[in-house]
Amino acid sequence: MNILQINTSDTKGGAGKVAYCLQGELEKRGHKSTLLVSRKYSQDSNVMLIRPDNNLRRRILKKVTYYLANDLNFFPSEHILKMPEFKKADIIHCHNLHTNYFNLSTLKKISAVKPIIWTFHDMWPITAHCAHSFGGALKENGFFTCPSLDIYPPIAWHNERYLEKRKGEIYRNANFCIVTPSRWLADKVKQSILGDRPLSVIYNGINASIFKPYDKQEARHLLNLPQNKQIILIVAKRGQSNPWKGGDYVQDTIKAFTGNSRAFFVDLGGDANNSTNQGKVVSYVADQNILAKYYSAADILLYPSIADNCPLVVLEAMACGLPVVSFNTGGIPELVEHKINGYIAEYKNADDLKIGLDYLLNLPPQETEKMRRYSIEKIKTGFTVEKMTEQYMRLYEKIKAGS
Repeated sequence: MNILQINTSDTKGGAGKVAYCLQGELEKRGHKSTLLVSRKYSQDSNVMLIRPDNNLRRRILKKVTYYLANDLNFFPSEHILKMPEFKKADIIHCHNLHTNYFNLSTLKKISAVKPIIWTFHDMWPITAHCAHSFGGALKENGFFTCPSLDIYPPIAWHNERYLEKRKGEIYRNANFCIVTPSRWLADKVKQSILGDRPLSVIYNGINASIFKPYDKQEARHLLNLPQNKQIILIVAKRGQSNPWKGGDYVQDTIKAFTGNSRAFFVDLGGDANNSTNQGKVVSYVADQNILAKYYSAADILLYPSIADNCPLVVLEAMACGLPVVSFNTGGIPELVEHKINGYIAEYKNADDLKIGLDYLLNLPPQETEKMRRYSIEKIKTGFTVEKMTEQYMRLYEKIKAGS
């Protein structure tokens, strides 16, 4: 089978990592897979730029679409249909189509000649412009409300009415099947303007040969982390300053545990490396093998995200045996089961988050070990790249047979 994927990037961002891992696994199984991207970071010859990469052009377009409050219409992408990779493909698999590189009306032209699967990694397809509605109401037209113009991707002024109308017109004239990586997002889609489309839930998968438990003491020695502390790991781009990943709640929680001499916080993904008696900030770690060592060195993952779907960070941590404390956010409760392999705090309840961390820190060793084993087994049976690929392959075959 020949699959052409389309996404913003290849090896950066959750959607990019999922698409790139899926491509690699498809190739291992003898299928042809090409990934078209706006921004390429790997050296993979099967990853291709949709158009020549130009930082200046990208910055200009970003400003234009922001000030015109329209990220749907200004990106030439019909040339994709003329590419040999497109012509040879059996199925077109779309991922994130926002972020200034794809003209959404191209979906209509693609669907006239090729079957499309569109994996929703966030809520952008069912809102006017924002990747998450943060609990925004469902409008009569089937779109969820964006609570602010500043929610990513931001727009400069209230053009929601046009954006919703334009998306609705495109959807009525384009055929595609939808995949969501969580039941939570599937439920949102079913309520939306796209509620009548074929819909499958396929969870994200991670590489369990990399993300697995390593010896804790050895990992701590390798990473120069204290052996006699309870290590709480925080993993987010921009670390504590990332508001979507609950940066304010992280800082508040760290302050609350200042008096706990055994608690040691490792902030992975911060802007600069530095250390204190209570913690350590480590800049972005690109090497997945090193990242797996950090998970293995820790005792708990603190992940107070306020907007998420099926986060790879949580899956990776679970694969390495980490209990997780998080808010009741998006699809996270489908991964972390309350007091089974972590603690799910009430959404945006800072006190409950601290209670959850304290609960996990004070669990008897045998209970912590149960959580570890449960998470590791859960990943092995349902959240690996192999499992994800098998499910996509079944969907590809079903769609191809019906086309």
